[in-house]
Amino acid sequence: MKKEIFYTLCSKVFDCLNSDEQLTLFLEGENSQYFRFNDSKLRQSGIIEDFNLTLSLYNKNKCLQSMTTISADLDSSVRKVIKEIDILRLSLNATPPSDHIVFPDKFGSVEVNALGNLPERDNILDSLMGIIDKNTLTGVWSSGKIFRGCCASNGTKHWFEKDSFLFDFSLIDRNENMVKILYPHSNWNESEFHKVFTDASSQLSLMDKPRIELKPGKYRTWFEPCAVADFIDMFSWNGVSESSIRKGSSCFIKMRNEKKKLSPLFSLDESFTDLTTAPFNTRGEVSSIVSIIKNGVFENALINSKTANEYNLESNYAEDENSWGMGEYLRSPSIHGGSLHDNDKLKALDTGLFMSNIHYLNWSDNLGGRITGLTRYVCYWVENGEMIAPIKTMRFDDSFYNFLGDNLEAVGEKVLARPVIDTYDGRNPGETNCPGILVNDFELTL
Repeated sequence: MKKEIFYTLCSKVFDCLNSDEQLTLFLEGENSQYFRFNDSKLRQSGIIEDFNLTLSLYNKNKCLQSMTTISADLDSSVRKVIKEIDILRLSLNATPPSDHIVFPDKFGSVEVNALGNLPERDNILDSLMGIIDKNTLTGVWSSGKIFRGCCASNGTKHWFEKDSFLFDFSLIDRNENMVKILYPHSNWNESEFHKVFTDASSQLSLMDKPRIELKPGKYRTWFEPCAVADFIDMFSWNGVSESSIRKGSSCFIKMRNEKKKLSPLFSLDESFTDLTTAPFNTRGEVSSIVSIIKNGVFENALINSKTANEYNLESNYAEDENSWGMGEYLRSPSIHGGSLHDNDKLKALDTGLFMSNIHYLNWSDNLGGRITGLTRYVCYWVENGEMIAPIKTMRFDDSFYNFLGDNLEAVGEKVLARPVIDTYDGRNPGETNCPGILVNDFELTL
């Protein structure tokens, strides 16, 4: 969809509002090519053009939302949106008022065009099939444009458009050992992809050894950036939300109420400076950098306008609750890099665990910050800085107050962007920027 079509649609819809009504329109869309591979064979192929519009209709201190799909057919889409507004009006009459509902202030318009160099759709398969048959591969390729847009009846207009691709794949050997790789970018380079694939093949060959069975206990551990990103994702579930803290359900309560600190090596921001995702939220409010944890000290929670109004705080324009039930969640988290060079990580680890991936994470003690999960894929036992053999799958259960606190020994210098891979509601432009971390005492339980 072109920006001009969206802006024209919004203008026509706003002309139909009553004098006591205000409206925001938030667009999420994509124009994508998908390929699904299994056993190194193409199993599915398709092109998706999908544009979802969220309407938020305000009348004084009342607000209701609805969602509909639209298309580039302007007249048809305008009629569809106006019909949705008529339905909302009927329900709004029976909706009780709320002191915490406010229409968003006007913000300066933001336009981001993160253009890249994507392979032509007809050439993608040729580029991939020439190499993926060298190992058994299962995975999904997605590429194309991702769109976000927001207009408000007070004149606010935002547009975000991004070219990107992501190849999320696993290599599998005859013994069903697996190596999982995320290869994201905005600029396709076939020779670079060949290197990524070759490195993955090398990792897979290391897995073809008898697995070591570890006993439950505490181990010195190196976490690769993708594993660290999975831990950080947990902070969006009853973590960084100011509302969650006020309701007593946040893992950050100890940092707020007891002034508990993490390691001075750990700093976390919500940052939109690299413009890899839309800096505006569904209300059209523009976010900037929020320092959440600085050198181990908790500085700020994420606060949306509703929470700010409820508790008489200043909003930092966090997101409202999404379809997953998460409110004030991380959209563009970034952990500061450290001083440990990537080539020195195994030497610094010396003897212990190398974890590239973890999965099935959940809170085992939310208020205590304890996270449980499983090791996955390339998780290795290391001795004297040398990878010895893969480990059997283990369950871990430890508090981030430990592994991001006193037990955090070093942070990697290299910061990698781990993209959001969920596609339940469509492709997401979000990224988590993380370095690897070295922990001197991480608890495996089962």
